[in-house]
Amino acid sequence: MNEPHTEPTQTAAERETAVTQDHLTTLFDQGWAHLVNQRWQQAEELFLQIEAYNSHYEQDGLCVRHLRHKAQHERKAETAWKLGDLETALTAFKNADDFEHVQEVHILLTIQEREARAEQLASCGNYQAAAWIYNQLLDEFPAHEKETNWQIKQESCWEAELLPYFQIGVQALENQQWRTAYSAFTQVVVVDPYFRKNGRSAAALLEMARKEVVLLADQQLRQGHVQQAMDAYREIGHLARIENVDEFLRLRAHEEENAQRLEAEGKWFEAAAKYKYLRTLYYDENGRNRWQCAADRCTEEGRLHALYEQAMTAIEKLRWADAEKLLGQIVAIRPNYQPDDTPARKLHRTARWRSLVTRFAPDAGAPSPQVQRSKLS
Repeated sequence: MNEPHTEPTQTAAERETAVTQDHLTTLFDQGWAHLVNQRWQQAEELFLQIEAYNSHYEQDGLCVRHLRHKAQHERKAETAWKLGDLETALTAFKNADDFEHVQEVHILLTIQEREARAEQLASCGNYQAAAWIYNQLLDEFPAHEKETNWQIKQESCWEAELLPYFQIGVQALENQQWRTAYSAFTQVVVVDPYFRKNGRSAAALLEMARKEVVLLADQQLRQGHVQQAMDAYREIGHLARIENVDEFLRLRAHEEENAQRLEAEGKWFEAAAKYKYLRTLYYDENGRNRWQCAADRCTEEGRLHALYEQAMTAIEKLRWADAEKLLGQIVAIRPNYQPDDTPARKLHRTARWRSLVTRFAPDAGAPSPQVQRSKLS
């Protein structure tokens, strides 16, 4: 006789639901632990089991489907990375929202692409462009594990690019062809200021060639052969000396006129500055000495004038000791100095006498007529 069918009680249904929920929570916690410890395969399998019970299962705000996809993509990315397939690894990391590894793989891809480009350029003989790429890698990724290798390859590229110019320059130096040597070494130094070969520095050899040309041109300039000197400067591309000769001479004449005008107006220090500048516009020793003497003369005149003004102010204020000191400095520099009617030497004696009188007779400090400023000016 068949037993009658009975429906499960409410208590039994709740107990079954509770058991399922506890099981899913345990699976989730285990899967999360695997995910945190980067055991992607195990995490993916556990999350897949949870989805079999409940495809929309969430815990602590985390969707199990999303976590399974993350574990899946992380596993694919890790496998691709190990195989050297960086493009696939980058895509997988992006799908896994693993931005830290995305950045790391992107850097590796950038380095890989630039290295390949540099090798291609070097194989085609474009050593300069290849060297620039290695230099860019060194700048952007300092302290990288490939830094030494990049440095070696960069130096090799520069040497391959610059060695022919260096050899031309050495040969030209031996033949005293200074302009040719300068041009060749310039090609080297502009690219690599520290280029050396067989213990010889390209920068040092460039300077040697330049000095030889400049010495010859300077000699021509001192002899009055201005055009020939300027042609020599142009041949070596010496920009500091290349200028229009007529404009240079007009500038010099204009500055001479300004300096002499300032001196005539008694603007001594301004005139001295102009004369010092004029000194730089002369290549011959006589011209430089001439304007240096003029600068020294104006500087001394300006100093004397300043001391004299201070001394006159001291006299007007009856500060005889100060006046004596200031006038003493003037007399020491130029004994016959006399900007006004009364010589500085005579004023010095008066100030010294007044200073002595004032020291012993303080009431006797009134200035005598012959030292009044109005009488001296």
